[in-house]
Amino acid sequence: MQWRRILAVTVVLPWLGLTLGATHARANDLPADTLNAELTVKNAEKARLEKAIAANPTDTALRFQLGAVLCDLGADGDEAAADEALKLFEELHKEEPKDAEVLAFYGNACTIQAKFSFILTKLSWAHDGFNYLDTAIKEAPDDVTVRVIRALNSAQVPDFLDREQIAREDFAWIMKRVTDRPQDFTQELLRSIYYYAGKFALAHNDSKAVELLTEAAAIPSSKDDTLTPKIDNYLKTARAKFPATPTKNP
Repeated sequence: MQWRRILAVTVVLPWLGLTLGATHARANDLPADTLNAELTVKNAEKARLEKAIAANPTDTALRFQLGAVLCDLGADGDEAAADEALKLFEELHKEEPKDAEVLAFYGNACTIQAKFSFILTKLSWAHDGFNYLDTAIKEAPDDVTVRVIRALNSAQVPDFLDREQIAREDFAWIMKRVTDRPQDFTQELLRSIYYYAGKFALAHNDSKAVELLTEAAAIPSSKDDTLTPKIDNYLKTARAKFPATPTKNP
């Protein structure tokens, strides 16, 4: 749905954490104040959405936004938020079974649930989530929101789950879309995409990380920005690792 796509890319997607327990080794541990500031913003948004939903309990757009924020809090380690996200997107999927964006977020919620599940069910949760994400792409291959969700999810799960190639293909699709249809992307979304793509490249020893993270750093930030310290952190590491790499925006 077009209204949801606009909503998601301007508000929700830059906050996706999408972890599954053991992830790629970090380039650097992020400062505690950076992480705390990010959690403060996320929890404030959660509280705002819960208040809005209390006044409008049937508003699907608000419930969708809340589910995405809960996913991100779950990825940060909040088990209760992860449980709420899974329940909410399961409900939304039952209500709108043909909605690819809902299905993609439901898949994402399943992979986050794997982080907290019993060891014998972790892989089951993860693979269920991947199946939902892949099905969403099949149903809506040109949907920017769906493609971004799968790209960020696949980029940040452990390598043994064999999602690296999926992440590469999705990031390539997204970058082509940025060139062909820049109007599909807000500055906030672009900044987030370049950050996650650069972080993924750095984790896989790809010198393109410098260019991608430099692009992210060049895009103006929003008022309540918490991404800048993370971009700066990984860009510093990338430049140290690939000192001779040319950039478009030095």
